Amino acid sequence: MDEKTVELFEGISLHFIHTERFKTDFIAIFMFDNLKRETVTMNALIPAVLRRGTKNMPTMKDINISLEKNYGSVLDASSDKIGDKQALQFYITSINNQYTFTNEDLLSKNMDLLCDIILEPKLENGVFDNKYVEQEKETLRELIKSKINNKGSYANIRCVEEMCKNEPYGLYKFGYEEDLANITSENLYRQYDNIMSTSEIHIYVSGDVNEKEVIDKLKNRFEKIKRNYDATRIEEFKANEVAEPKIVMESQDVTQGKLVIGYRVINHDVLEDMYPLIVYSAILGGTPSSKLFQNVREKASLAYTTRSSYLKHKGIVLISAGIEIDNFQKALDLINVQVEDMKNGNFSEEDMNDAKISLENAYESYLDEQTSIINLYMGQRLLGNVQSIPEMIKNMKDVTKEEVMRVAKELQCEIIYFLKNDKEMES
Repeated sequence: MDEKTVELFEGISLHFIHTERFKTDFIAIFMFDNLKRETVTMNALIPAVLRRGTKNMPTMKDINISLEKNYGSVLDASSDKIGDKQALQFYITSINNQYTFTNEDLLSKNMDLLCDIILEPKLENGVFDNKYVEQEKETLRELIKSKINNKGSYANIRCVEEMCKNEPYGLYKFGYEEDLANITSENLYRQYDNIMSTSEIHIYVSGDVNEKEVIDKLKNRFEKIKRNYDATRIEEFKANEVAEPKIVMESQDVTQGKLVIGYRVINHDVLEDMYPLIVYSAILGGTPSSKLFQNVREKASLAYTTRSSYLKHKGIVLISAGIEIDNFQKALDLINVQVEDMKNGNFSEEDMNDAKISLENAYESYLDEQTSIINLYMGQRLLGNVQSIPEMIKNMKDVTKEEVMRVAKELQCEIIYFLKNDKEMES
């Protein structure tokens, strides 16, 4: 499934992923803002407020009735962070026109609905409806507070926050509870207006669609936006070598310790390092045959769970493990052995092949869902590396052992984070 791109306006790109594999059409709109402490919470709130009502459909009930009339179409709105950018995301999916009872132009209706959500919000006195803002602030407050509920996820978040403390990427994607009191209908609408004016916008349409009709429809809707787009990209944070990793110990009422170790590639080159790092992470801790799983979990029984993950937009590798609290030092030492083994090439061709087979299956699984395909391509685009899934698989398969060893040697440990309880650990 190749991607075809059309520039609608400066800073507004339309991407087609033409496919007859699905009986559905999928539309996704991404609006990107620079991750900033002063706006991260407002940006997380905006999609939820927009989802509540439009000029012509002022309530969520009205919107849901419209979705039901459109053959049970599904709408979603959320926010996320991708590298040093914050993404405001809007999705709508429905059956393809040919499967409607009377060949209705369902795609056009849903494009209008999604554009209404984004471009024609429900306003009061020229700003957002205060009732909607206050209700969604409370929902966001609970979402922010809930990050502590899943201890494994929480430990990963806290590790990144501490590791990237002076970088945009260290910000929590849903913002901060203390910001909510200062958010009003007025300043939230000003931020929305700023997003619409200055953000980088990408629109993805996946399915068996008439491209000209889609282009004409979206040009008509988006040409009315007052734009002041600046294509200047964020300067990527360049890590400096550190003498010793930062050690962060945090105590909570937990029965299982959560260890997360953060590594970063010095002088990270996305295009050169990405595929070797993908294979590296898979060999180290991405599969049931990986070194961490086999040696730390299975043989030494020092971890309930253990894995590694590669954050490609930042050149960061995280190793995480759920362990007995008293086993902190033993687990850390054995994990370090696996990391050193990767630098020294102490892994086999069988390890390489197992990792590549697992990765190939993972890439091919993206083809099973339109949302997965779009999210993958959007992530690749932000890296400046737009490739089809077969091309990604080929590049991954072409990675050599020497390339894996090279990136292994370029990784430096920046942080060791451990979530424990107040029980004394064995020395």
